[in-house]
Amino acid sequence: MKKEAALEAHLAPVLHSLWPWLLVDDSLMQTALQLLCVYTANFPAGCSSLCWSSSGQYPVPVASRGAPGSSLMLCVLKLASQVPLESPAVQQMVFLLLSNLALAHDCRAVIQRTNFLQNFLSVSLPKGGSGRLSSLTVLWLKLLLNVSFGEDGQQMLLRLEGGLDLLTEMSKFRHKRGPCLPLLILHNICFSPANKPKVLANEKVVNTLAACLESESPSARRIGAAALWALTHSCQKAKTTLKNPSIKRRVDEAYSLAKKTRSDPEANPLNAYYLTCLENLVQQLTCS
Repeated sequence: MKKEAALEAHLAPVLHSLWPWLLVDDSLMQTALQLLCVYTANFPAGCSSLCWSSSGQYPVPVASRGAPGSSLMLCVLKLASQVPLESPAVQQMVFLLLSNLALAHDCRAVIQRTNFLQNFLSVSLPKGGSGRLSSLTVLWLKLLLNVSFGEDGQQMLLRLEGGLDLLTEMSKFRHKRGPCLPLLILHNICFSPANKPKVLANEKVVNTLAACLESESPSARRIGAAALWALTHSCQKAKTTLKNPSIKRRVDEAYSLAKKTRSDPEANPLNAYYLTCLENLVQQLTCS
């Protein structure tokens, strides 16, 4: 109810009107962004309200949403484009806010029209291949992961020239904890029938997903198996591509090992899911 009340009170347009003052005080900006993060979390209507015009009365028309300053959403994107920001706290909050907004269709449409995601291609990788990804890179990956949950967002990522290759390179670096974000993004892209030809045409992506089956990380193995299974589903080209001897050997070996270490599905549902992915993948690659 409180978020609905804030929506009716035009919270986003109010903050939009205060934006010039927020820009000159990092502490105020951080507080405002924290407020917007809470407001937009699990609240699609709140996310969409950031795309409204300055008046807060109507959504910005499609034809004018790209006009500078016409919505708070555009102000947020402009701020996020100015990286690295002087305040790491503000930088973190603005990307967390964009990650919330990326789950809403209206907001993804604004992101697409502004070509904001092109900035991702400028992110630098650690030298030598042995370091960790920077904090800014991780913030970008969390944003792109949420973008990739929508099929329109997946198309945005596929249109980034060199985007798939960059994600593949990022997947090689160590991650502090949790699943590998670049792999999860690639995994999500594999589920849309429209995306499969472009994924299969990228040898680096296919080989990276296949190599996951030999990873020491159970999470990476599950992601790779699920992505490869998704690619083969109702896609004859994928079945042909993945019958490559090197890839099929990895699949067969992973399946054989998973069967040997099979555990109670109720006790370990993630392992059961992994085995299911491999079983279906093996079936797809053995049928004519």
